[in-house]
Amino acid sequence: NNTYTLLDSGYFKKLENVGGQVMVRPCPQACWAPSLAKQDWNKAKDTYIRSNKGGGKWKFNSLPEQWDIVYHGQKMILRPTNFGHLGVFAEAASNWQWLKDMSKPEIKALNMFAYTGGSSLAMSKGGAQVTHLDAAKGIVDWARLNAEANDISNIRWIVDDVNRFLDREIRRGNKYDALVMDPPSYGRGSKGEIWKIEDDIMPFLERCKAVMSDKPAFILFTCHTPHFTPKVLDNLIYTVWGEDLTTESGEMTIPQESSKRTIPSGFYTRVTFP
Repeated sequence: NNTYTLLDSGYFKKLENVGGQVMVRPCPQACWAPSLAKQDWNKAKDTYIRSNKGGGKWKFNSLPEQWDIVYHGQKMILRPTNFGHLGVFAEAASNWQWLKDMSKPEIKALNMFAYTGGSSLAMSKGGAQVTHLDAAKGIVDWARLNAEANDISNIRWIVDDVNRFLDREIRRGNKYDALVMDPPSYGRGSKGEIWKIEDDIMPFLERCKAVMSDKPAFILFTCHTPHFTPKVLDNLIYTVWGEDLTTESGEMTIPQESSKRTIPSGFYTRVTFP
């Protein structure tokens, strides 16, 4: 069982099998009751418990330091972190196939807030020339390991604050045909710059437009901030890029095994140009 499976959800938690490691993690959206019996939930090897002060801890520390799964055709290296993340957000994988299909060898793509690189790998597998940008060096190192695990060696890796990097690319006249972005609600740049989505999203998108080539291919804009719904993402795109484009937007979800239930986990809009 070398993949990711959402086994059940409910009472603000989710029960997952992640490459053979069964665990329980918080899930604020899961306000419903679980469908599996309590003994199924008791099979979990570990449980992540959030702290009121932020962060949290793994209850038993029984997970391996590192292991890997194959998810939606990509090998991903996982580690239990202090924030309860493992190195892959299951809902993101629904966009990987689209990114791979949209990518071609002539496309220069920039992946921002790129985390451990699932989207970068997908575009690289599709043939695109990918630049992977994240402000955290440890996360970019992790993404490099994922690329090595997938025999991908042609990604350009950048550790920098996103706005500082974009300003530099604008000055240099560097252009990209495709943009992927997953801006957080709140974050810090590589030199402590504060990012707050409500304040920073419009200036950020204006910078993004300035680095797009005159033959844009596509944009994938995802977001986990609750009020940044699919229509909000569409409206932001229309405001900056105009309306002569096509958007396909919706909710990112994690399907639950043997159930119609899915866990809503953020929003996306896929943008294509005529």
